Formats: sequence, C-alpha cells, structure tokens
Amino acid sequence: MKNLLLSLSLVCLAPSVMAQIVLPNSPAPLRAVVNTDMLIQFNGQKLEVLPTQRGIRNSSGAYKLISSEASEPFTRDSLGVAYSYPLRGPIFLTGELSVKLKPGFQANALSGTGTNARLMVPPDVYIMMVSTPSAMVNLVKQLQLNPAVEWVEPFTTHGNIN
Repeated sequence: MKNLLLSLSLVCLAPSVMAQIVLPNSPAPLRAVVNTDMLIQFNGQKLEVLPTQRGIRNSSGAYKLISSEASEPFTRDSLGVAYSYPLRGPIFLTGELSVKLKPGFQANALSGTGTNARLMVPPDVYIMMVSTPSAMVNLVKQLQLNPAVEWVEPFTTHGNIN
C-alpha cells in the first residue's frame, strides 16, 4: 500500500518538478578584422585596438562608447577600447602594459622602448605606460620582438556597455 501511494504521489508531482533549462543566447557573431595594423596578439588572444573610440564610465557603472581622435590620450575617465576576438565584444584599455623579462635579463633590456619601466613584481615583471592607442600597439609589437621579453600583456578591464 505504501509503495502504491508513493508511486501515485510521484506520478502526480512529476510534471511540477520538471525543470526547463534555458540556454543563453548564442554568442555574438565573430567580427572580421577591420585594421590589421592595430591588431595585437598575446597569450593566445587577439585584440584589435580601436583608435577612434573611448569608453566613458557613467554613474551606473556601465561604459558608453564615444568617438574620439586617434591621438587623444588614455585617461582614468576615458579608457581605450579594443575588440576582443575571444570574448566577441569590446574591452577597455588603461594604457598600462605588464612585461616579464626572461631569466638573466635586467631592466636595461627595456631601455630602447622610449618609455619608463617600473618594477611591479620583483625581480622581473615591469609596468610600462603608453598614452595613445597607436603607441600601445607599437610598444606591444616592439616588446614581442625583444629577445629579453618572455611575455607582454596590456591591462584591460571588462564592463557592461550602455
């Protein structure tokens, strides 16, 4: 009798406990590279720096994309914008790069880059600052060709777009 009641209650409750799994929307379509000169690759990621766009954070914490001159510098209030191919959307650039030197190399291996290097993590991870999108792309490409550099990566931040 108990088994019959248990079976009957399970049959009655089964439709109400069925869960529907809602899958997320399909990812955004992959965008074609617009400007190969502004394309950088690091850690298996591909970023296209967008020189005429900046990201401005509003009071709600979301970013608004605005047009700007390509020579306009990065600021705390006006971040650079890049299209991230792995994420299929925009990310924001602070103008800082982190650089790790290979073992046995000193900071003077970075002296020909035209920017100052500050030690971030002893003994061999440095931060370098750039002011414009083209300067960032040029410095990343220059550092990637430097035999003393193990890796280089721009500082990025993610955020919602308004």
